[in-house]
Amino acid sequence: MTSPTTSLSVTTGTDQITLVNVFTVDIERQTELVEALDEATRSIFTKVPGFISANLHVSLDGTRVVNYAQWADKASYSAALQHPEVRKHVEHAAGIAQAYDPTLVQVWSVHNSDADVS
Repeated sequence: MTSPTTSLSVTTGTDQITLVNVFTVDIERQTELVEALDEATRSIFTKVPGFISANLHVSLDGTRVVNYAQWADKASYSAALQHPEVRKHVEHAAGIAQAYDPTLVQVWSVHNSDADVS
């Protein structure tokens, strides 16, 4: 698992989009799926024009993996889906998951804690 410390600038009212993809998976395959998504993100998506960032989340009950990925705009995301390497990855992840639900969204607002966390 990678744990980089990053800062992300999100601006509302832009063309930037976010893919929220919720995968349903057998408990015994959750790690396999998140590792496949992690590898594809590092080796493929980080090199695709328009890709900004991705965060992978695993449910505590072991039945879901959530991919939260930000893109410069919808056209960049759509173009990425035409790349052979991306298509191969999508097929691989789909083969591990029981189901998946990709949804494109735009950030409406961002809220941060007022608490001093230092």
